[in-house]
Amino acid sequence: MTENELFLMYDASFDEMDAEGCPSFGYVLVFSHDAAEKFTPGENPANPAVSMLFTDHADGSISGDLLGWAHLDHEIFQQFPLGQFLLLMEQAAQVAINAYRQVNQVPDKILVQNLADPDLLQFDVQFNDLQLNEAQSEQQLAQQMMLGRPYLDS
Repeated sequence: MTENELFLMYDASFDEMDAEGCPSFGYVLVFSHDAAEKFTPGENPANPAVSMLFTDHADGSISGDLLGWAHLDHEIFQQFPLGQFLLLMEQAAQVAINAYRQVNQVPDKILVQNLADPDLLQFDVQFNDLQLNEAQSEQQLAQQMMLGRPYLDS
């Protein structure tokens, strides 16, 4: 694990529908591989964490909302600039919702890596049990997800 990795863990206990019937998915941001391994959905984390809600709106827009913080007095929150956090939340919402739109399944884990340029983030979307229909191979899915890559252009 390197210091530039962050983990967004899906937590269905935060999921909800808005008044228009649009889905929102809960994620918890943790700051280390160890915290990601120990993460249990629906429970208060033992490590510093931030809970977020990503919404797929009826008009096609995507939003990310901050729900809360765990262990706010931890030093990681002093080192993590607010602007960088908001950029991460906005981009992670785009990645998670666009992945959901592609396969109709919520990603279970999103690994975020800071690249050499501090304004660039790399996302690794992971599904624990992705169920593809018989007509869809993993290679076809990967090609489909790479075409256009709308979440990278936002």
